[in-house]
Amino acid sequence: MKPKQTLYLCMGSACHQLGGFRLIPIMQSLIARHNLEDCLEVKGAFCLEMCEHGRLLKFDGSVITGLTADNITERFEAEILPRCQGI
Repeated sequence: MKPKQTLYLCMGSACHQLGGFRLIPIMQSLIARHNLEDCLEVKGAFCLEMCEHGRLLKFDGSVITGLTADNITERFEAEILPRCQGI
């Protein structure tokens, strides 16, 4: 069994003040909706030092920036989900 891959959502001061903590339950529901609980998890991370790019997450060696509650579903399905196929 492969270990779970992790989405690290920035929880540094700036991202936290911008409501980054509100994105965790949304991301968890997206993981559940796509039946990825056995292979993908989301965790908060200390500052990822890219504050100028807005709320962000790190996944599979890349950084996804400019996340909002309004675009996180679209960004998940476009940028994360394709990488999870075959996990």
